[in-house]
Amino acid sequence: MSFRMPSNLNNTPQDPLYRRVQFLWALLWVMFITFLVLGSLNYAINKVEWVAFMHWGTSLLNLVLIYWHRRAPHHVLWVSWAVVVTCALVLFAYIVVMEGHDYSLFWLALYPPVAFFLLGRRWGHILSSLVVGGNLIYVAYASQTWQPAPFTVHALLNIVIALAALFAVLRHIEKTRSEAFHHLQDHSERLEYIAITDPLTGLVNRSRLDQALSRGLQRAKREQKAFAVILLDIDHFKRVNDTYGHQVGDRILIELAQLLRSNTRGSDTLGRWGGEEFLLVAESCSRQQAKVLAEKIRHAVAAFIFHADIRITISIGVASFHAGDDESTLVRRADEALYTAKANGRNCTVTELDLEIQKSPAV
Repeated sequence: MSFRMPSNLNNTPQDPLYRRVQFLWALLWVMFITFLVLGSLNYAINKVEWVAFMHWGTSLLNLVLIYWHRRAPHHVLWVSWAVVVTCALVLFAYIVVMEGHDYSLFWLALYPPVAFFLLGRRWGHILSSLVVGGNLIYVAYASQTWQPAPFTVHALLNIVIALAALFAVLRHIEKTRSEAFHHLQDHSERLEYIAITDPLTGLVNRSRLDQALSRGLQRAKREQKAFAVILLDIDHFKRVNDTYGHQVGDRILIELAQLLRSNTRGSDTLGRWGGEEFLLVAESCSRQQAKVLAEKIRHAVAAFIFHADIRITISIGVASFHAGDDESTLVRRADEALYTAKANGRNCTVTELDLEIQKSPAV
C-alpha cells in the first residue's frame, strides 16, 4: 500500500479540501503505526494482552480507513468522522486505563483542533464539547478513587509528545489558513484584472478608462494641473478585416496596443475605448504636449509594418481640460476632433484648438 496521498481528488493546493485530505492522510498513517508499535510493546514487554489487542484493533481500523480513503477519496467527510470518533474513544480508554496518571489528560488539548479542522466549526464545536466535557465529568467522578503518582519520565514524554503533536496540528491549520488567504487574494486580483482589462489587447478596458478619467479630472480641478485626452482610431480598419479576415485584424489590434504602450508615458492610462478606437488619458499634460505625444504615436504607427506586411494609419483627436469640464464633455471634444481628422483625409492629428480656428469666421 502506498504512503502517497490519494491523487484522483483534492490533489492541488487550490482545492478547498486539499489540506484537510493531506492532514487526514498523515493522521491515519501516524495512528496506524503508533498503535501497531504500542500493541507490540504491550504484548512483548508489558505482557498486557488485552491492551495489546485493543491497540492492534485500533491499528487495523486505521488500516481499513486508509484503504477506504484511498479507494474512495470522495468520502472525506465519512473518513473524517471515523477518525474523530476513533480518537475520542482512544482518548477516553487511555484516561480510564491510566487513571489520570502520567499527565494523560494532557492529550485532551489535542482533540478540539483536530475535530474543528476535520469536521468544521459546527460539528467540531459539538464533538469537542461532548468529548472534552464527558472526559472531565468522568475524571471528576473517578478521581476520588485514584491514587497519587510521582512525576515520571513517562509523564514527561507524554507532555513533550502531546505538545509536539499540538504544535504540528496548529502549524498545519495555520498553513492552511495562510494558503487559503493567499489563494483568495490571488483569485481576487485575477478577477479584478479581468474586470478592468480588455481580453484581446491586454490594455485596460472602457470601465477602467472611465475611472482614470474621473480620477484625473478631479485631480486637475483640485490641483489646477493640465490634463488631456487623446482619442485615436485606425483608418479603414473595416477594409483590413474584409480583406484579410478578422483573425488578422485582431492580430493588428494586439500589435497596435503593444506599439502604443511603448510610445506613451508611464503616467498615462492607455486603453481600448471600443472596436478600433483607443483612448489615452494623459495627466499633467498640456494641449501642446498632448499634440506632440499624439504626433509621435501617429508617426510610429505609420512607420510600423504590422502582421502580414500590412501598414495602417491612425487619425487622432486631442482635447484638454477646461474649467467646468466633466468626463463626457472632455471626451466629446476629443471625439469631435477625431471626426474632423477623419474628414480632413485621415492620418492626421486634430486638436480642439484646430476646431476653434476652423469654426471662427475668416477676417
